[in-house]
Amino acid sequence: MQKAYDDLKDLVTKYAFFSDGPYRLSAGELSDFYFDLRRVTMHPRGASLVSELMLERLGSVDAVGGMESGAIPIATAIALKSGTVRAFFVRKAEKQHGRMRRTEGCIRHGDVVAFVEDVTTSGESVLSGIAAVEQLGCTIAKVMCILDRESGAKERIESNGYPFEALFAASDFVG
Repeated sequence: MQKAYDDLKDLVTKYAFFSDGPYRLSAGELSDFYFDLRRVTMHPRGASLVSELMLERLGSVDAVGGMESGAIPIATAIALKSGTVRAFFVRKAEKQHGRMRRTEGCIRHGDVVAFVEDVTTSGESVLSGIAAVEQLGCTIAKVMCILDRESGAKERIESNGYPFEALFAASDFVG
């Protein structure tokens, strides 16, 4: 597994880590560095590595998913690699047509799920998405991300009772 970690870290460094900021983050604050992990999760080798490394740590779950759009390629790659774990995603707002759902994909009442993210900063969007999934009667087994910016998400998620794990931390890239 160490080679998979090393290979994924190389891909993040090559394609997704930018240190020529300032960048405005989704929570509004400015940062000198930015991680655009969709450039890794939508890369064929990156998707394979992320799904391999996350599957190894997820434990027994029925489904995996998270907030649009960052979690969609992660959940899809995990579903494809596992052959048994279903994928879903949570919209930021309820859809205004069709079935008018906030949660889409293969998730059912009573599922044990893992909530995944590409990058966590404050944890606010994760907790919002988890609330939507719990309204469906699902249990959150774990929250997992590729990269924790080390800006309070881990502490906030864990203080709400959810186990949290990140493959990498910002300090693995920022010197």
